[in-house]
Amino acid sequence: MRGPAIPSIDQLLVLLTVADVGSFTAAARRLGRATSAISYAIDTLEQQLGLSLFDRGTTHKPKLTQHGEAVVSEARAVAHSVETLRARVRGFLDGLEPEVSLVVDSMLPGNRLTTLLREFHAQFPTVPVRLLVETLGGVERVIRNGHARIGVGSLLHMDMTGFRRIDIESVRIIPVAASSHPLAKANEAAPLQASDFVQLVLSEEPAAESRDFGVVSLNTWRIGDQAARHKLLLAGLGWAGMPEPIVRADIETGKLERLSLPDWRGGEHTLQAIHRIDTPPGPAGRWLIERLVTLSDGVE
Repeated sequence: MRGPAIPSIDQLLVLLTVADVGSFTAAARRLGRATSAISYAIDTLEQQLGLSLFDRGTTHKPKLTQHGEAVVSEARAVAHSVETLRARVRGFLDGLEPEVSLVVDSMLPGNRLTTLLREFHAQFPTVPVRLLVETLGGVERVIRNGHARIGVGSLLHMDMTGFRRIDIESVRIIPVAASSHPLAKANEAAPLQASDFVQLVLSEEPAAESRDFGVVSLNTWRIGDQAARHKLLLAGLGWAGMPEPIVRADIETGKLERLSLPDWRGGEHTLQAIHRIDTPPGPAGRWLIERLVTLSDGVE
């Protein structure tokens, strides 16, 4: 048994126009056609579907039936998909990439990343994004193996051979611990050494291939995930050097304390946007990198 015929895009356009303006005559004016042509298109569509889409008998203006409302809802979704397809094809003809793939170091503050991607979507609504988050040297590996075209990482953990590098704003790293931690309660009268307490160190696997920066404690816990390290800090399990924007709200609410440590003062963690020289980004990717250069975390 054959099902109903598939409506054409033109039939769906006529249906949506009638539904939007409320009459065949108004739809004819909007589409620049004869009223009889609009009526014929709707009649034909109803015959193809085997459904009455408009109740023409109870009112001067055609009113959608229950079936008609359902069909119009689906027609709007189809029309949106068609417009999205057309926009993507226009983008391809203009040289836009079919996708932008981005890998970022977990040290990149989330507010900077979300601002970047929100503005990117507004600028290139038809270009999908594939986002990966890596730790330390993971950014370089993902770019080299071709799993992403654009990376954000630090020179401390990347070999720039074969890469183009664009400097972006660094992120401030500060020592923090939970308010209940002994280091948070230390003062000049009762000083404590950070090296005497568990330090939560961001690490990658295998740890033997990682280079340590800013490790002073004799007892270190190596954590491969920034979010997990943040949660351990909040639970009072050790201290760590964290990107200031990531812990700013916790400091303001008193969940974490910024530490004053004579043996670990923190500093600036440099960041760079990178891509392989032999596979430069297209227009959307170039826009993303240019916007990265101008973005900041709003640190006073």
